[in-house]
Amino acid sequence: MKQQQPDIDVVIRYLEEPGREEHKRSLDEWLQQDAANLDIFLETKALWQGEILPAPTSYNIPQQWQVLESKLVPATTTPVIPLKPEKRVKPLAHRYWWAAAIAVLIAGAWSLFYQPLYIAQQTAQNTDSLLLPDGTKLYLNAHTSVKYPRHFKGNSREVFVQQGEVFVDVKHMPEKPFSVHLKNVDIQVLGTSFDVKQTAKGVNVFVQSGKVKAIYKNSKKSVILTPGQEAEMLLAEATISTRHHKNNNPIAWKTGYLSFDDAPLSEVAKVLEDYYKVHIVLKNEALADKKLLATFHKESLSEVMDILSKTLQVHTVQKDSLIEIY
Repeated sequence: MKQQQPDIDVVIRYLEEPGREEHKRSLDEWLQQDAANLDIFLETKALWQGEILPAPTSYNIPQQWQVLESKLVPATTTPVIPLKPEKRVKPLAHRYWWAAAIAVLIAGAWSLFYQPLYIAQQTAQNTDSLLLPDGTKLYLNAHTSVKYPRHFKGNSREVFVQQGEVFVDVKHMPEKPFSVHLKNVDIQVLGTSFDVKQTAKGVNVFVQSGKVKAIYKNSKKSVILTPGQEAEMLLAEATISTRHHKNNNPIAWKTGYLSFDDAPLSEVAKVLEDYYKVHIVLKNEALADKKLLATFHKESLSEVMDILSKTLQVHTVQKDSLIEIY
């Protein structure tokens, strides 16, 4: 079965005119078709920007070019006289031939003769941490996937969060801004520590220190966040709502600490749901306003429910991942 070649023209159009919205949309749709398309895009972008690749070792370049030419040049017995292009007009045939050449080389041969420019990291049920080339630290929650350059080059640092939740402790380098890219949101920082979580509904950004700017890719909406602030960016409405936290509960998955300072039970339930991955139902509306003053550090769910019952004088019943409070 003949292997399908990547639609590299989508990438080329975007790289030539990255500001055009239709090119952005076409590229995004193409990236969603296959996880491997992101690798092709990142490699093509690096080549387009002139990054130098390691020299080949055991790779038969002449043979690969013969294979490439056989795929790109149609067989003919009649000599073809190329038309002389007018001045200041870029020959389309040359551009697409060059684009197809990159597609074939990247899709079929790059892994044979040099290390990939980007490193992918994915977690399952576990959490993990990474030290990036610039000294920035990434802390990955469970079920998280990220991609980052093997080496930061030029005057920027970029990391791609494909799914899940990441806490970022950025190495302060004002001359080299740091960016985190998600599917629909870009985050720009200079030196800070913050948490970003991507869900089916949207993106949540919580800042522990410093300052970040979160931007919707397809609109002009953005928000600047300072320590203790969290933004919820819903994709369906393209809206941004913010709130201020007295504690670091949004990053409890990393620290293991949950802190409640006279917090209403309705808020406590939402925090516990997110931390323990359960669903909590308050069976009486009057329970929502009961206030909790407590701090937990890596206690089990049953221990927390026991303390909750005794402190607020309520009854809790757990059925698998469902907890009902009376």
